[in-house]
Amino acid sequence: MIRCKKIDFRYPGESFQLSIDDFFVGKGETVALIGPSGCGKTTLMNLISGILTPAEGSVTVNGVLVNELAVAARQRFRLAKIGLVPQNFELLDYLTIRENILVPFHIGAELRFSEEMGERCEDLAERAGIAAQLDKFPRQLSQGERQRAALCRGLVTSPPLLLADEPTGNLDPDNQDKIVSLLLGEAARIGASVLMITHDPLLLPRFGRVVEVGKLRRRGGGA
Repeated sequence: MIRCKKIDFRYPGESFQLSIDDFFVGKGETVALIGPSGCGKTTLMNLISGILTPAEGSVTVNGVLVNELAVAARQRFRLAKIGLVPQNFELLDYLTIRENILVPFHIGAELRFSEEMGERCEDLAERAGIAAQLDKFPRQLSQGERQRAALCRGLVTSPPLLLADEPTGNLDPDNQDKIVSLLLGEAARIGASVLMITHDPLLLPRFGRVVEVGKLRRRGGGA
C-alpha cells in the first residue's frame, strides 16, 4: 500500500532533514509510527499523502507514484484514496458536523455524493458517539467530539489507506479507546491499511507493527 524509497526532504531555510532508505506499509496492515517530537513523523505522513513532495526519491501509494503527480492530481488522489485524520482536526467552523464529515464529496471531483453516503455518515457518527451533534457546529462540540468528527470524515469515503496524526492526543482514556476502536474496526471492515502517529505506548499492542522514525533515518536531520 505504501512504499517510500531513497527519500530526501528538507524544509527551505531550516536545518531539518528527513532521509529514509526504505519504508513500507502492506495492504491491510496496521502500523503505529512513533518517535520524539520533531523527528519527522508528521513530515513522513505528509510526504505519503502528497501534501509535501521529496527533493529525491519516490513515494508510491496504492500503486501510484504520488510525488510525480501534479499538485491538482495529488489533491484528487488524496481525496479519493486516502482518509486523513489531522492532529488539529481541520474542521470548518462555518459548516455543521454533518457537512464537515461529508466535505470530501463536495471538493473531490472523483467522489459522488449519494443517499448511501449520507447514511454512511450517520452510521459512522452513531458508532463514534456523535450522532446527536451532526447538526451542530464545531465550536459547540468538545475536543473529543471534534476529534471523532474528524475521524468520521477520514472514514466516510471508505479509502484504502487511513493516515491519522495523533488522533488520541490530549484525550481521556474513554475517548482514546473510542477513537482507536473505531479507526481499527472500520479499517478491518473495509480492508484498509492504517498508519497512525502516536506517543501513547499503551496503544501500541493494538497495531500489527510499530515503526520508530529514528530507525528509518539514514543520516542527519535537525531536531
